[in-house]
Amino acid sequence: MKGFFDTEAWKWIKLVLEIAAMVLFAIAFIAVYDFVMSPAHAEDNTAYAICVKDDVVNVRATPKTRGEWIGYLNPGDEVHLDGRKRNGFVHCVDMNTESGEGWVFAGYLVSDCPELVDCDAVIVSNGRLAARKYVNGDRLKWLKPNVSLHVYYMAGDWCSTNCGYVQTKYLEMEDD
Repeated sequence: MKGFFDTEAWKWIKLVLEIAAMVLFAIAFIAVYDFVMSPAHAEDNTAYAICVKDDVVNVRATPKTRGEWIGYLNPGDEVHLDGRKRNGFVHCVDMNTESGEGWVFAGYLVSDCPELVDCDAVIVSNGRLAARKYVNGDRLKWLKPNVSLHVYYMAGDWCSTNCGYVQTKYLEMEDD
């Protein structure tokens, strides 16, 4: 006589439980990875605002795109991250705003202070280059090699341009 643990039904239950355990492990891994690798948990908790010329970075009361607007940061403004992160936003303190703290979308913060370059550049990639909505963000469009664009700010690996954010290593700055 077969016991319950020897039946076909138990094999299916065991398979479902194993799959559920793997899914839970993957979710936990992603959550821990996101927490550890987020800019808010870097050793240096200083970040700088970056955006296109004549624009600002919004500071919000809550970590939502439609959260109440409570201030703004100019390109290069320094902020300190307190480690909280939600919905792609990081919580900043010691800001040069009336409230002194708020939520900023992480894609508009960089670890290197942006330098105003305000010059033209040519794309020098071997293939198409992604212009992004923000640093490491969603692709806005593809740019072809040898296309000219205007660079506003440079900060480490990224530049803000008239086409969006692109990686600095694929640009050759033109002399005025």
